[in-house]
Amino acid sequence: MPHIEEIITEPKLSVKRFYALEYFFILLESLTRTADRDAVFNSFLNLKQEYRLGESKFKKMSDEPEELTPGRESRYRYTFKQVIEESKQYGLISEQDDGALFRLEAGDSLLKQYGTPDYHRTLFKLMERDSNAFRYLIERMFAKSGLLIFPVYSPYQLGFERRNIRTTGDIERYAEKLSKQITSDVDKYLGTTIELGSETTEVIERLRTANLLSKNAKDQFQQTDYNSIVSRIRKFWLIYFLQNLYGYKLSLSSFDMWIYRGKQCGVIQATEFYPNFNGRIVYPTSVVVERTESADFSQLIAYKDGKNLYLHEPTELDEKNQDKFIKYLVEGYHSLRRTRRGYFVNLASLRELVCFNLKVSEHVFERMLNQAYKHNLAGELPIKISLEVDRLPEETGAEYLKRVPVLVDGKPRNIISIDEKGTRVDE
Repeated sequence: MPHIEEIITEPKLSVKRFYALEYFFILLESLTRTADRDAVFNSFLNLKQEYRLGESKFKKMSDEPEELTPGRESRYRYTFKQVIEESKQYGLISEQDDGALFRLEAGDSLLKQYGTPDYHRTLFKLMERDSNAFRYLIERMFAKSGLLIFPVYSPYQLGFERRNIRTTGDIERYAEKLSKQITSDVDKYLGTTIELGSETTEVIERLRTANLLSKNAKDQFQQTDYNSIVSRIRKFWLIYFLQNLYGYKLSLSSFDMWIYRGKQCGVIQATEFYPNFNGRIVYPTSVVVERTESADFSQLIAYKDGKNLYLHEPTELDEKNQDKFIKYLVEGYHSLRRTRRGYFVNLASLRELVCFNLKVSEHVFERMLNQAYKHNLAGELPIKISLEVDRLPEETGAEYLKRVPVLVDGKPRNIISIDEKGTRVDE
């Protein structure tokens, strides 16, 4: 059994300002070519472009080279510096007085692990050893029934046309309808009843204090302020959910960083694309307990107070696990079929439903789907799975680029249909 390192229990929630854990790889890879800081930066930029790493949690939309404007260069140098500092913090690299950078033994080891599950496991342990942030996030989630929702609805999504939103009263009506929708979502997904009257009043008063709205409901606001008004309302509710409803003691930006790092490591699942929900859904795919006997959980880290973090990763080779996977795959397919015509549905959307029901990461879903597909090709399943690289005609390329693709036999697949007992699965 691998050595499980004991770590502290007090969280340290500060984090460097970059999402993608590939940044560690491209820095370490750049150091195979040179130690000169400027040369390393140039290599870092080239690899950043090659791997489509942007400044957000999503991949860049295009692999076309970007013009290196002074503003972009400043942001990229900031990211570069952040990756260097965190890599030094974890003992992956060292920096000399003259700025030269060198890979250390731990960095060599991590670089060799890239492309395997061990890469993210190693980074997870380095981050958790230093911060204990993942434990903090996961334990707070289980304190709230193991699920966090962050509803986000634009005026358009609630039936308001932009051209008809002209006055303070229009914004007040949007804010009131938004609070009712949020209340409904909390009841539906969390089973909790909340009253948001005072919060709805507060968000409007904040906009008045910022001179974005008038005290008179009939007064028109500056249309150039429309996006700012909607953005402030959105941010108000996100912070309300994070800090007031869920009780997290950290900023929204730090929460985002840790959540999406946890997603890459497989210990947390987060998505903005859960079917029929506007906003973000977050839930743990791991637990922090003293002990578990279940073979579906693997121990990643031991804490000094006797608790351990176990990752939920049921093996695709277990027949019971595969049966359960097929069950939720078919149920999810039925659910998505009801919302559209045609036999094919978006595979990434089906992944969201199955991951949620099984409480597993996207990595586990992909492994289980690959195993099921092998049985499918051999005719060993009670269903027939068809996978295609085509995209649904009503969905945009941008939507696909923002979502991690599902790889089957090493190839990205975008849509899926399921036949049951030789007949199309239908409603």
